[in-house]
Amino acid sequence: MTQERRKSNRMDINVKIKLNSVKTSLNTDNLKQEEFEVELVNISRGGLAFRSNEKLALNTYYDTTIVLWTKEKFQTVIEIVRMENYGDEKTLYGCRFIGIMPSDQLKIQIYEMVSEMEKNASEPIALD
Repeated sequence: MTQERRKSNRMDINVKIKLNSVKTSLNTDNLKQEEFEVELVNISRGGLAFRSNEKLALNTYYDTTIVLWTKEKFQTVIEIVRMENYGDEKTLYGCRFIGIMPSDQLKIQIYEMVSEMEKNASEPIALD
């Protein structure tokens, strides 16, 4: 078992977001288009993960707008810090937030608390 290094819990989320390339020499080399859609798979106060057909480089930056379950939106800049592909059509990318307001991190924290409460409510109660 590998040791968890994340500071925040990840929560599953199934939405699509658009990424806009932040102009650097690394970002523009392989992109088919400047703006493209990806499938967000999880989110935490520290970052997010998504799947994409695009071939993206590590340490590249993207502007995006996140829409939470409450339909609240916030804009942020993300940096790609991890990628995994085991022969799948789409690659899983792990990102950290670079530009995120504390109030937006609070929105994610509230989402985390609500998700945890819903999860606990659906678990059977053990009787002793």
